[in-house]
Amino acid sequence: MKKQERWKEILALIKDEKEVSVHDLSKHFNVSLATIRRDLLQMEDNSLIDRYHGGAKMNASGLMEPPMNLKQSTNAEAKNMVARYAARLIRDYQMVFIDAGSATLEMIDYIVSKNITVVTIGIPHVNKLIAKGINTLLLGGKVRASTMAITGNKPVNQLDEYYFDVAFIGSNGIHPISGLTTTNDTEALVKEKAISRSSSTYVLADHSKFDKILPCTYSKIDDVTIITDTIGNYLGKKPERCIEVAKIKF
Repeated sequence: MKKQERWKEILALIKDEKEVSVHDLSKHFNVSLATIRRDLLQMEDNSLIDRYHGGAKMNASGLMEPPMNLKQSTNAEAKNMVARYAARLIRDYQMVFIDAGSATLEMIDYIVSKNITVVTIGIPHVNKLIAKGINTLLLGGKVRASTMAITGNKPVNQLDEYYFDVAFIGSNGIHPISGLTTTNDTEALVKEKAISRSSSTYVLADHSKFDKILPCTYSKIDDVTIITDTIGNYLGKKPERCIEVAKIKF
């Protein structure tokens, strides 16, 4: 079992049982105690759980994404750089997918392309798009309160009706081995489908998203282009498909 699959199951167990022991998890997954302790340490670092001596328990704030208003104020300057650059990549007359999320929401302010059509799952995004006179389509489905995103199987199926010139996706975690990850499996399915239906895909992520692994994978790094403010010394190497906007004058 891959680590991310194990994490997802650990979260499900904690959600059901409220707390789990290292010993029980080791037996459940048939892995060493050291492996489970390492998993729980990394999961706590990603604010998914709280550890205690001998086990882990539910972290209510970690099992939900931060609310949109909190995410908008986090790394605001870096996010603004990423958003401004991303908006420049839209060309006139294109069919565009814009994911939910604070960075994709901000990029709408900088869109100047004409005669485009935008499909989105972001509820706050709709008002901004309409205010700019952009032809807008909101997919239907269940609303996830923490991210104000449309999720579930319905939007995934609806995406089969479209093909996009370009897609802009948000991400919670980026890792060279585990790829692009997020906290929610239904949102991951929407992201994965949107990427598969797009000629090119850009992931908007400030530097804080690097070296993080969340439970739900939706893409390999090689399948997208990441737009970030700066990658710094991320694991000592730079992903090939990464644009560092801090190094670009625009």
